[in-house]
Amino acid sequence: MRNLLVRIFAVTFLLTIGQSCLAGQEPAPSPSPTQQARMPHGRLEHELERMRETLNLTDDQISQIRPILETRNQQLKDLRANASLPQGEARAKAAEIRKSARRHIEHVLTPEQRKMQKALRRGHETDNGQ
Repeated sequence: MRNLLVRIFAVTFLLTIGQSCLAGQEPAPSPSPTQQARMPHGRLEHELERMRETLNLTDDQISQIRPILETRNQQLKDLRANASLPQGEARAKAAEIRKSARRHIEHVLTPEQRKMQKALRRGHETDNGQ
């Protein structure tokens, strides 16, 4: 019980400090239209660019993978918006959505790219202690 109270106090303290630090900051200026045109469009574009670089994807493969990732992201967004699902069920559903997208992407990749993707995924899982 005492440990819980200490944690609550610590979180409250950190939130208060964080709020007071942010209160005095001015918002960052918006990028110009030219800068916006050059900026990647969110996480999806970042993910596609990373895949392009690590797997050496062609433009045709990118155009096939983009809708798969868009569908996956929309399904995950809808899942997060559904507060009625128990947490364990939501996690399992999210894992299935990701797995399904990964299978669809694998059909777009060449055999060599599939090998590279599996090796990269194994390395990522090892790095995360999974």
